[in-house]
Amino acid sequence: MFLRDLGFQRIVLSRELSLEEIKYISTDLGVETEVFVHGALCISYSGQCLMSSVIGGRSGNRGRCAQPCRLPYTIINKGNEETREGYLLSPKDMCTIDEIKDLIESNTSSLKIEGRMKKPEYVAGVVSSYRDAIESVYKEKGYDSDRHKEVLTQLFNREGFSKAYLRGNVGKDMMAYNFPKNTGVYLGKANKDLSVTLSKDISLGDGIRINQGGFNITSIVKGKEKVEFARKGEVVKLKPEKYKPNDELYVTSDTKLMKELSTAYENIYEKKLPLEIEVEFKVNEPLRLRAEYEGETFEVTGDIVQVAQKRPLDKESIIKNLSKLGDTPFNLDKVDFKELQEGFLPVAGINLVRRELIDKIINFITLRYKRSEENILRVEENYRGKSHKEIPDLLICVSSTEQYNTVINFIEEEKLNSKYNNIALALDLFSMGNDIKVNELNYKNIYIKVPNIIKEEFEGIARVVEENLSNIKGVVTANLGIINRFKERTSIIGDYKLNIFNQNSYDFYSGYADISALSVELNGRELRELSEKTKKPMQIVLYGKYELMISEYCVIGSTFGEKSSSKGCRANCARDSFTLRDRMGEEFILKTDKYCRSHIYNHVPVNLVPHMKELKKNGFNFFRVDFIDEGENKIKEVLKMIMDEKYEGDYKEYTRGHYKRGVE
Repeated sequence: MFLRDLGFQRIVLSRELSLEEIKYISTDLGVETEVFVHGALCISYSGQCLMSSVIGGRSGNRGRCAQPCRLPYTIINKGNEETREGYLLSPKDMCTIDEIKDLIESNTSSLKIEGRMKKPEYVAGVVSSYRDAIESVYKEKGYDSDRHKEVLTQLFNREGFSKAYLRGNVGKDMMAYNFPKNTGVYLGKANKDLSVTLSKDISLGDGIRINQGGFNITSIVKGKEKVEFARKGEVVKLKPEKYKPNDELYVTSDTKLMKELSTAYENIYEKKLPLEIEVEFKVNEPLRLRAEYEGETFEVTGDIVQVAQKRPLDKESIIKNLSKLGDTPFNLDKVDFKELQEGFLPVAGINLVRRELIDKIINFITLRYKRSEENILRVEENYRGKSHKEIPDLLICVSSTEQYNTVINFIEEEKLNSKYNNIALALDLFSMGNDIKVNELNYKNIYIKVPNIIKEEFEGIARVVEENLSNIKGVVTANLGIINRFKERTSIIGDYKLNIFNQNSYDFYSGYADISALSVELNGRELRELSEKTKKPMQIVLYGKYELMISEYCVIGSTFGEKSSSKGCRANCARDSFTLRDRMGEEFILKTDKYCRSHIYNHVPVNLVPHMKELKKNGFNFFRVDFIDEGENKIKEVLKMIMDEKYEGDYKEYTRGHYKRGVE
């Protein structure tokens, strides 16, 4: 475990893991884990998505995702032009309320619930449902997951819920193909006279959805009477009449439920912690309070206790004032008077010292969760003792045997190495299949491009690298497991999916890789500034169609292949090629690798060749080229422009990516 060995105490696990994989990592690898259990899902692996960045200029890697996965798409079979339409990249929200017992038994340390940018009522409802389920498991009593699901469904759902990959890859069953927003709960179908037979209770103010539109209920008419609420089974008419006969109505916001949930956070300390306070009340000495919390002793002193001129302060009065804990997380459980003499102290003095004691304990609790730099390893300590540096000036990544042969022929014909001292080819063997043997290749300047996402196939992939160590110069990857396995044994080139944005991240990865490609989201100014600060060799993706997404969900297999929880995929990807068309008419490249993971590539390649001289001036001398679906002529054209270090043609078929504009 790369991160564990670096000293990481807790790891947030990928949402693509099964329950068995969660249990293995949580139990056998000696590290705390955090598991996502409820909320919106990304269809792409986190940190591997550039869809929002490329389409809308807002980076999901910087928390600014514009959610292009919630837009409509059309998948096209390029063999026969057959299509499927819908919100093909929009997954249902995750809900695992009925899997809590198994999740707890998996030995995970923490359950993670989506709450960012959600209403307080949503957070209150979801957290209380899962809190009840967790407590029921620990108390060994059953819990009504169906009742909780009713609440969770009403709060927010997209065509219901899924368990993501907790029980395996269920294909289209985890997707919301028809509607990308809150579906709501079915209310009923409008009759010819616009009356509705209710499938659930409703109240004034409830939010109603009809297709893509909706309204809030301003009037409920039952018979001839206006009412504030109506029960399931009753026939009513609703105002405003923004619906037609045969329209299906859904409740997206339940006013009664939201009011009930709002009380859950009005007093955030509804469940209080018992606190015992020890009191020393001695004449001519300061009032002294002590309390213990989680093994720590807290002590505060107040004003001097005066001699009582009339009536001394009694025990009940002191306890009454110490009990005023209000909106703190504590409840006074017991007061132990170590000393109680006949003295007097103003009530304000008791209140002041009580507040100081409580503040001291709360400060202790808060500081326990404050981030500390003490346990963070310095990057310099992680550097490899041995260097394998023989960095290629130009790294050409190919995805097929045909592309490999085209590049080799061009190098030989054009004597490309006369322009660049060191040219290497990175073979994506895991997309190319088994039709190419590295040890049989005449060209020896070879790297193996290893998948960035690897699960149970890790040892098999590592074995391929192991068997070819004597035949290759190194590996290209962003997979930390592979980097860790081979960092001392061969040259490592970090993939641009490491998302290196700044000097700190580049310095860190420099301890494990000979060179890394910088994030493709950096603009020209940011690249120049990073080069000036870092003073280390860095790689730039000069040409290529960016990988926008990688997903365990296969859009080909789940649409044309009809993969579901009950049906296997028909492997259409092995017979035909496919594209994904967005609402603007742009077609993205769809590919499936040998592990059935889906890859979406931009249809327009980035071309920074016109900026090569500027890049070199700014300290960049190592470049990378990615060929995804390019044929022989395009490959030769690209390599020729790189050799000439200029391109003066029409730029309509290319893009500069973020080089000029950057991202949010």
